[in-house]
Amino acid sequence: MSKKLTKEEVKSPDQVLKTLNQGFQWSQSHSKAVIAAILVFVGVGVGYSLFSNLSERKESQAQEFYAKFEKNYLEKKRGFDEAERQSARPPMKDAKDQPPVKAKASGDLEKDYGPEVAGLKKTMDEYPTSKAAQMAALDLSEIYMNYKKDDDAYQALQKVEKQSEGKNLISYVVLTQMGNVLAEKNDCKGAVDEWQKVLARPEANFLHDTLRLKSAFCYERLNEIAKAEELYKKVSQNSQDPKNPQAGEVGLGKEAEKYLRLLKLKKGPEAKGS
Repeated sequence: MSKKLTKEEVKSPDQVLKTLNQGFQWSQSHSKAVIAAILVFVGVGVGYSLFSNLSERKESQAQEFYAKFEKNYLEKKRGFDEAERQSARPPMKDAKDQPPVKAKASGDLEKDYGPEVAGLKKTMDEYPTSKAAQMAALDLSEIYMNYKKDDDAYQALQKVEKQSEGKNLISYVVLTQMGNVLAEKNDCKGAVDEWQKVLARPEANFLHDTLRLKSAFCYERLNEIAKAEELYKKVSQNSQDPKNPQAGEVGLGKEAEKYLRLLKLKKGPEAKGS
């Protein structure tokens, strides 16, 4: 039996458009997990790649160069995130038990991440065809998006777009992130086109249902309701398939079912027979 919609959901069927950005933020946090897995993959796999010995050495150098800037970025980000969580918690009754107050991000990108941004850019400039450059572009895009600099985020990804036409995990995440940025820029058609490149790759099926759900949100925004409905149904069905790599993925199937019901409410009486 399908879950009954709440009064708030029924009153606001167009909330799918508001939820669009939340979906992108959700997938961004998931993409970081994917990126982390990729880092392990690259670290383990470099020595077994099909590159020549020279290419392997260059990639190793690029990874070593990139790693220090990425490490500093992640450490700063963790500190800023912890400061935000700390400020939201009520103060301890006993001041002695109160942990040291951490500094929050200032909101000024240069003050917060200036050296890291410069280092990531340098990685891309000095090793433009490396996997390290792709990962640096992903980090840069995340930083820029967090500071509402979507044009800069897209430009960073464009610099590694050409080598992202290959068949490797990093390439698929780059293309996914390019779609995320375009959607944030209200270019849903461009976003769907980027995600379609990943959806066309069977070896990237671990990303497919996430991208189908995001594409459905965009099709609603573009008023292409039939396409949105088709994708919601596909994600819902896949969530029940144990062979699907995203089966049971946090809320994907439930989200798809919820938005499918909202979509039918928007369509009106003609949807009842469907």
